[in-house]
Formats: sequence, C-alpha cells, structure tokens
Amino acid sequence: MKVALTATGPSLDATLDARFGRCSYFILIEMEDMNFEVVENPNLSLGGGAGIQSAQLMAEKGVRFVLTGNCGPNAHQTLSAAGIGVTTECSGTVAEVVERFKAAQLNVASQPNVASHFGMGDAPSTGAAQPVLSQEPSTTAGEMSAGYGGGQGMGQGIGRGLGQGMGRGTGAAGGRGGAGGMGAPMEPGAVPDVFGRGQLSVDPIVPRSSNPQQEVEALRTQAAAIASQLQAVNTRIAEMEQGTGAAALIAVVDAETCTSCGQCEQVCPVGAISVHDVARVDKEKCNGCGQCVAVCPSDALSLHEA
Repeated sequence: MKVALTATGPSLDATLDARFGRCSYFILIEMEDMNFEVVENPNLSLGGGAGIQSAQLMAEKGVRFVLTGNCGPNAHQTLSAAGIGVTTECSGTVAEVVERFKAAQLNVASQPNVASHFGMGDAPSTGAAQPVLSQEPSTTAGEMSAGYGGGQGMGQGIGRGLGQGMGRGTGAAGGRGGAGGMGAPMEPGAVPDVFGRGQLSVDPIVPRSSNPQQEVEALRTQAAAIASQLQAVNTRIAEMEQGTGAAALIAVVDAETCTSCGQCEQVCPVGAISVHDVARVDKEKCNGCGQCVAVCPSDALSLHEA
C-alpha cells in the first residue's frame, strides 16, 4: 500500500508540511518495504486549484492514503472520489508520522478541516491550522473512531486485529492520550473500514458460557462472519493491485447553482465544457483536471467518479 506525506524537505527526517495542495514535497512510501519516492510539488505556486491538482497527482501515483496537516474542501472531495483516504492534523517529522500510521494511531478525516485556498502565498507550514469549518465531534478518551486505527495516544490495549490497525481491543487500555481526529465513535464490536465506507460489523468475542456446545456454535458463527469479511478485504486488495481501485474523475455541473458565467468554458484545457443556459460537460472529453472547479465562482462544479 502506498502512502503519501506532505513534507517541507525531500527526506524522511523532514518536518511534515501542514499544507496539502501547496506543500513543498510529497514523499510516497510503500508500506510493505518502506521504499520511498520524493516528488517535488509542481502545484506549489498555482494561483488556484492547487489542492485539486495535487489530489489528481496522488491518484495518478497510486496513493491510497494521504497524511498531512490540513486539507481543504476541493482537495478532500477529489481525494475521496478517487478512493484515497485522508488523515489531517498530523505533525512532527515524516518518519514520526509514518510510525504513528503503522501503529494505527491516526484516523481518517471524514471532511476537510480548513477552507478553500488555505496556505496560498504562505511559507512552508509545520503545524495544523485552526480549523475554520464546522467539524464532527472528535472522539473522547476511551472511544475508537471510524477510520484507520483507533485515535492518537499511547494507550496499550489488549485486543485482536484483522490486518494492520484493524481490530478492537477487548481489554483495558492503560496508556496516555485520547482519540484524535474527526471520525465518529464506533459501535461496540465494529471494526473500522479503511476504504471509507463505514464500519465492518464484527461481534465481540463470544463470552464464555456454562454450556460448551453453545459457545462452540457461537464461535463458529462468528468465525464464518470474519472469514466472509476477510474475503471481501482480499478482493479489494486484488482490485487495487490490478489497478482497478483508482477511480477516473469527471466534472459534474449543479444546474441549480450554475450562473452561466462561462469561466469554466474558458479555462477547460480540452474543450469539454460548453455554456448555453447552463454549463454542460462532455464526459467523453473531460479528463478530470479540476480547473473548472477551481475557477467556478458559484461552486456549481465538482469532481465525481466517472
């Protein structure tokens, strides 16, 4: 699995850049062997649309998760449409953030945490900005959040896992720190779905029973449910390895919001947009670059899976 981190420099020792679209570098890490590629951000100086263009770059590179400090609405929508998970409010060095990700201490952000055009004209930023958008409540200490892992903290729980970071502790957590991020609290017995589609339903371990035969039957039922979900996870892994996991994007017009200003038609590099009563997108021509989304003054355009 490939994970991208925003960085102020071209190494694992660099400080995480809190900006996504206008970060200085992207460091792409293969989690299986920790080999990494450094990509200098070509969108750093864009006047608009840096987040969308950077999100498109991540999709082209086959990234499955982005770890950063802040992510605006256009970038977050584009990443989500491409099936890429986003974790915000990260800080420290690139190497430190990767270790927290591997330890399942980070959560997938269900929504952006800053407004559009955050970081435009700023120097490289190393801390998370004060959020300016409304957010879902963060989980409190002792709660697990839906997303990748179970929150930031040093807690040591005795639990069982399904893969890396997927699992729910059934013992007492004895460490410091509460859950961080913007995920919703998980229901008891649920496992976070790392593909962003909610929670996988797994019952807690069946408690010991005075009737051994009933306990065996209950455990067999639970084992069958877990095996079915494991098959679904392996199927998804196979899809991504075959290149079918990344979605193609196209621009979609909200006819109710469109003012027919024509700015999208002017900036479209492939001539996929025409404007009459409202803007219309030729799906055969659209390459999902997102430039129309960036310039639309009424937010009538957005990117969606083709």
